[in-house]
Amino acid sequence: MVFYFYEDAMQSVRKISVDGLVPNSFHLSHWAGNETPAELKADTSTEIALNFISDPHYKSLFPNANILTNNHFDTDGLLAVFTLLYPDKAEPLAKTLIETSEAFDFSSFSSENGVQLNILIEQICHAEASPFRKTWKRFSGPKDAIYYKTLLQELPDLIKRKDDYSDLWRARFDKIVESMERFEKRALWVEEFHSAKLTVIVDDTKPAPQAIDYYCKGDIFLIVQEKAGKHSYELSYRYYSWADTIRRPSIPKISTTRLAEYLNKNEKQKNGTWKDVTRGQPFNSTTVLRFTDDKEVSCFSDIAPNEVTKSVLSYLEKAI
Repeated sequence: MVFYFYEDAMQSVRKISVDGLVPNSFHLSHWAGNETPAELKADTSTEIALNFISDPHYKSLFPNANILTNNHFDTDGLLAVFTLLYPDKAEPLAKTLIETSEAFDFSSFSSENGVQLNILIEQICHAEASPFRKTWKRFSGPKDAIYYKTLLQELPDLIKRKDDYSDLWRARFDKIVESMERFEKRALWVEEFHSAKLTVIVDDTKPAPQAIDYYCKGDIFLIVQEKAGKHSYELSYRYYSWADTIRRPSIPKISTTRLAEYLNKNEKQKNGTWKDVTRGQPFNSTTVLRFTDDKEVSCFSDIAPNEVTKSVLSYLEKAI
């Protein structure tokens, strides 16, 4: 098998679409709408790829398709492609690869190692201190393509020598740990409303998504940031909700259009609007309800937390 980053000229070529979905392809993907064979399905594309190479007849599953492609770069896509290109190297690393893919795609604290490796991959691509930054700046093609070309070769070494690159991942990882410790010490306010599958979190800073995913039980989170008696709000689904998952239960989406209309009618602050905002990349985005300014930056609302909570809870209970 060979890998090529997707471009329109490949549309008529027989190929395997890894993680993303592209035209005229077989699927090894967890994106909504995928046609991945049922026996291979899993929560992440990396785990799907591992299921594929574990099938004794995998070479005949997609006849005459020897080209792998993806239309974007991210941790899960990288690890899935690596698994398919280098099955002998991937199989002994299966646990690490799955945990790292979950850390990216689902903001899961799958393991310390998985979270650290995901941060390292992201930082290597985007941080000024990346050892490949100068080389990549000279590349004239799509940045995602050069990320694949470089990191598919470097990945085993990055995994083995992760601690040698701690200057790239340590600060972000420590912030996640600090956020988790606040939950452990009950330094923030958390309340579960099981009837609506809602968790309300109130703190002076926004908790790390990994901490929320790990400690909170709801399918929907109302995150309230409190500063000097003022409050900002974000209502979002659990972070895997955009994907087609097997082990993690699917989460039905509830439109928040009417909830936003109700909150806007009761909002006295005129510098913002309650509205749905897309979070994440287009290929794995989730919609969140926020009170934001015209640049979609969260701002302070005049509605008190107990009133917002009451409105959200009532709306969700009626919709479920």
